[in-house]
Amino acid sequence: MRATRTWSRTLPAPATLPLLLACTTAFEAVERIRRALAGEFAVLRVARLAEARAALAEWAPTGRLAGLVLEPEDADARITACLVPEWRRWLAGAPSSVESRGVGDRDVTCGAPPVLALMRRSVPWRPSAIALVEASPAAVLLVEDVDLGAVQRALRTRLRRAEVVRAVWGGIASDVPSGLRPLVRAALAQAEAPPTVRSLAAALGIHRKTVWSRCRRHGVPNAQALLTWCRLLTAAEVLRQESRPVEQVAEELAFASATALRNAVRRHLATTPTALRDGDGGAWARARFVAWLRGAVSGVVRRAADGAAPPRGARGARRLLPPGHALARDAGAPRAVRLGDVA
Repeated sequence: MRATRTWSRTLPAPATLPLLLACTTAFEAVERIRRALAGEFAVLRVARLAEARAALAEWAPTGRLAGLVLEPEDADARITACLVPEWRRWLAGAPSSVESRGVGDRDVTCGAPPVLALMRRSVPWRPSAIALVEASPAAVLLVEDVDLGAVQRALRTRLRRAEVVRAVWGGIASDVPSGLRPLVRAALAQAEAPPTVRSLAAALGIHRKTVWSRCRRHGVPNAQALLTWCRLLTAAEVLRQESRPVEQVAEELAFASATALRNAVRRHLATTPTALRDGDGGAWARARFVAWLRGAVSGVVRRAADGAAPPRGARGARRLLPPGHALARDAGAPRAVRLGDVA
């Protein structure tokens, strides 16, 4: 509690601004960042790991934290890289924060959270610095010459992604079973990285087998399919909101290529990226996802009524398609359709 009082007294006004948390002893560098972000972001500086954890517990559930600035070690020479997975679990809506502490849907406010690594030229590379770089920071900054432009770009990108995730989640939240909500939220928060069940489990702080069992319990035989859908939901909303070229969206969301994105859109959404961008692609993708999910859940209900065991998921399991999906027919090769062509 003492640590909480220490940093809360320094909370800058106005309190409604997105908050950048800096755990560092480089006070002058943080002041430069604060001046550059004046009017857009508030900057909260702490010197110790315990204070940073207290700030995370206080502000991460509110969705106000916009980013982290971390030096490899705090004032007590403790490694700060451990804050990165802790914060990502908060933002992904880990089961402990969502189900036990009563945190609502507001904790899903962003995609991949920007972490800015603050290094010193005069300090040799130690294990703490390597650990921080391995945490995939959005930028590596030098204390002696902070790239203020990199800071602003990372934070503004985060706010744009927050709007995308908020729009996606707002359109599907009421249709997602409570047991799947943490998984879907975490998958949306990681949509900018190649999705794996292992990374999803790590973000939630659970074992990957737990991810599979939760999916099977709700009729989703393949957890990877759920990750793919969340990625497509994000891509459709980005295309709708930002009207960017397919190649840029594919690169930003870590698809292998623009062709891979086009093929995934055809396979799951029965349309094209161009049609998603020109029409209300976000709503179309959400409707297809909800149809797919309802089909999976209703299958579990039917099997339970018949006394049958739920399906066993495996990596080679057949992918489920939404009811009425264009590719579910035996009509040969996939065909691109306009948004209004498929009921």
